[in-house]
Amino acid sequence: MSSREAKHESRLKSLPASQELLKLEALARKQGSGIEINSLNGLWKFVSVWKQGKEKEDLFSSFMLRFISASLELRQDKGSHESMPLVIVNSVVIGLLKLEFIGRGELKGSQPLLPFFFDQIKVSFASRVLWSRPLDEPEEKERPFFALISMGANGEWLAARGRGGGLALWLKG
Repeated sequence: MSSREAKHESRLKSLPASQELLKLEALARKQGSGIEINSLNGLWKFVSVWKQGKEKEDLFSSFMLRFISASLELRQDKGSHESMPLVIVNSVVIGLLKLEFIGRGELKGSQPLLPFFFDQIKVSFASRVLWSRPLDEPEEKERPFFALISMGANGEWLAARGRGGGLALWLKG
């Protein structure tokens, strides 16, 4: 095993289990998670998902999302969208083919919530854009969101519950 593989495996072992995530979620609802916008910058690689109301990881969905290299990129951009200061890119990759949903988001509240929307979809092959089109911005009350539950002490992982009730865990890439 290479040192890179050993480091990755060590990072995976340090991730919280579902029971710990549920406790962290209850704490975040009461006291807030302390997650701030600056700590979200980066590429977050998908690790695990739990369906709403389930304590066991959805192994098939988790495997498939890792297999297609599902990731979430967040970065601050204070340009023309002051009310939505985060750029959000949700992507999957299969070989040289990449599908990206690109949009904007913001943090609200102390837990906090990260409401977002996608305003562009893009398909690329080997970094060459094959197809791109704008998407309609949904009404504010219809936007998806993540309730940010917790982040590892060194910012190495991020846990959130989505609007649909599922729980997700990402590892910083």
